[in-house]
Amino acid sequence: MIASLLFRLSYRRFLKACRTPLAAQTRCLRRVLRQAAATDAGCAHDFGRLARLKDDAQLIAAYQGRVPIRPYHDMGADLEAVYAGNWRTLCPSRPIYFAMTAGSTGRFKYLPVTRELRSDLGAASLIYYGALEAACPALRGLKAQFLVGSAEGGVSPDGIPQGFASGFNYKNLPRFLRAKFLLPYWIFTLDDVDDRAYAAGRILAEHDDVGALCAISPVNLLNLKTALEENVDRLCADLRAGTLTVHSHAAVTGLYRGRPQPLRAQALEDAWRQGGTLPLALLFPALRTLVCWHSGNMRYYLDELTDRFGGPDLFEFPLSASEGLFAIPFRKNVAGGIAAVTTHFLEFLPENAPGGASAALCADALQVGAQYRLVVTTSGGLYRYDMEDVVRVTGFHERAPILAFVSRANGQVSVANERLTESDVTDAMAAVTRRLGIRVREFLFVPCSDRRYRVVVDGRVPMNLPAFAAELERQLRAAATGYDFEREDALLEPLEVVCTQPNELRAYLNQGGGPAALPNAQIKPAHLTREFDAHARFAVMDTHAA
Repeated sequence: MIASLLFRLSYRRFLKACRTPLAAQTRCLRRVLRQAAATDAGCAHDFGRLARLKDDAQLIAAYQGRVPIRPYHDMGADLEAVYAGNWRTLCPSRPIYFAMTAGSTGRFKYLPVTRELRSDLGAASLIYYGALEAACPALRGLKAQFLVGSAEGGVSPDGIPQGFASGFNYKNLPRFLRAKFLLPYWIFTLDDVDDRAYAAGRILAEHDDVGALCAISPVNLLNLKTALEENVDRLCADLRAGTLTVHSHAAVTGLYRGRPQPLRAQALEDAWRQGGTLPLALLFPALRTLVCWHSGNMRYYLDELTDRFGGPDLFEFPLSASEGLFAIPFRKNVAGGIAAVTTHFLEFLPENAPGGASAALCADALQVGAQYRLVVTTSGGLYRYDMEDVVRVTGFHERAPILAFVSRANGQVSVANERLTESDVTDAMAAVTRRLGIRVREFLFVPCSDRRYRVVVDGRVPMNLPAFAAELERQLRAAATGYDFEREDALLEPLEVVCTQPNELRAYLNQGGGPAALPNAQIKPAHLTREFDAHARFAVMDTHAA
């Protein structure tokens, strides 16, 4: 009850701030500048004096004039200095942990999380929960469960803990929030992805009050359902005995003992034998909502999510990253969220405009339908940091923009000059699977030096390979104008489908989140690689050109 009241109050305050987003944003900026005035960056750019400017427009203009926009490759040296222990380079206080996130090089980046940033993110989380319960009021009084990553990534050179932000936040939830969740943290440190999914599903299947299942990626939710269906005997034995059987190592020691449920075990066993499925009404009888990302290439998995889980509504996970939280979803079954105008200072670079600080727009100056690169200033030591993410404005709530993630800004790939994007290939594959009535869970478009794309798919998928290749070529030409032009001019050869050994592609894509030694909650399979001839990494079972 206390939690829901806090959620509701936080959300109402946020909606009020959306009426005057520029004022809310200026308050964010002043707060960050005051906190960081004594940092090396603050001294160099005179943050203390800027924070004292009373006129909002003058403050923003002065800040933009003094501080350059920098992506990670320009800011990396400063962030590495913070990681090495020189936290005053950027941060208003000593970091309490480092959030590990995989960069484009495959190496981890270590992003500082200060107590100031943690406070801002905590406030944003209350707003998000308020939005979720406002859109899905049936969740009030029910449990919700987030699937998170491991925080057990060791320590920095200065002795500060490091790991995935979701796991650190889960470990340190306030008591009133912790009561809404059911899973012990230690299961998220199991080193086998299938074991983690099974452990989560088995514990949740014991409870009748799970109202929402939440994960950053819809693939995590699909994996949970798959793990239960592939281990029905194990699940029923565990439910009968009140045990949890796992086969992999956990970085954090833990035990689980539940209450024996022989009747539920028998009902699930009977349903499986009769229909080959585990009905949602038996597994999670109170489930009302599935929470995950809907935008970017994650939208490809939503049809399968609906097919596998049936009736629950979908609600989007916040537009967020290890750097911060940038938009608050507020409508069920709709992608996108309201810009988080009370959390960080946000700027937007028009996608096709020349670079430079002068091009950056504030949240109140955006246009519906336009796409922008997101630039953020946070209390964690990031000042005009180019996220290198593209967002689209889909509308406004009051005067605050509604943002949907599109793609990474550097996501275009060309063999000739087609400028293919992950959105193009995702849309093409979605159209093919709907038209042919098949489901291709993992796929990867690969640019090749012989002037064509090869599409790597798992050899388990039953399909008519010639028909699949021909339809995929047709749909890609319809989805991507540049690809169609280059094919018309014979500068590209027809695409070729490559079938790999079962599970080989899945294992390769799951490594994309970083070293496998640290369990990750963000299964974000790539659909398009920039690496030429990457198909040569796989054992080929069959091929067919369109």
